[in-house]
Amino acid sequence: MPSSRHPVVRITIIDPVVLDGQVLIDPSPEIPGAVIERRSLAFGTASVESRWDDAFAAPGIIDAAIRAEAAGADAVVVNCMEDPAVDAAREVVRIPVVGPAEAGMHLALGVADRFSILTTEAADIPIVREMVERHRLEHRCVSIRAVGLPVLGIGADENDTLRRLTAAAHAAVEDGAAALVLGCTLFASLTDRLAVELPGIPVIDPLSAALHHALTLVRLGVLHSAVGYPAPDAKPISWPAGDVRFGPAAAEGGALAAGGAHSEGSVR
Repeated sequence: MPSSRHPVVRITIIDPVVLDGQVLIDPSPEIPGAVIERRSLAFGTASVESRWDDAFAAPGIIDAAIRAEAAGADAVVVNCMEDPAVDAAREVVRIPVVGPAEAGMHLALGVADRFSILTTEAADIPIVREMVERHRLEHRCVSIRAVGLPVLGIGADENDTLRRLTAAAHAAVEDGAAALVLGCTLFASLTDRLAVELPGIPVIDPLSAALHHALTLVRLGVLHSAVGYPAPDAKPISWPAGDVRFGPAAAEGGALAAGGAHSEGSVR
């Protein structure tokens, strides 16, 4: 793992979605001292907005993390505010794996005593609340405010998105928030404009927070605990081969395909 003597750190961003040419991904933030690479998934959904999306993206995220480490990445960032499969990926690689939600919330706590999260739609609030509780930060997160936009609608009208974010941000400040964490990494391009609307209130871009945190971990030579994230034993993995439909729609054509390709799991 590179130490502080190494001037350049390679960080792979894993976009936990399938890109079909119609999904827009914001450009990677420029992080001094880091070379940013990106990987998306070969299967999954076009956006992550539910527990189903989280779960379905998990195998691809884990695979992408293993491949990133094998290709020479020094750290991995999973580009979603729900931090899907971050803990699982930490078990199978020995490079830092960082989630934007965890990094963004802890950065907020470094500049304020209490924070709020500005998320996409109301349906996402229970998922965000579970994430906050998982990190035992419910006493520091005063509210979760939704802007009323789906993930794929964020870039449709930037001015409308900013207007919605600003309204939710002012409501969060009234709730008692002293800092704001953007609840979707696709809000990143509006971070500075939103901060202008709320002078004195730190606005955290979670993807930038995650990238800087990953860079710091690599430079310090600090890695997630092997006791807290023990490596699983390698074992055969069965996975459907061919054109297999997942989810409720598969029942329309009968049972899911049986069998599939078998490969030996690898954790190092």
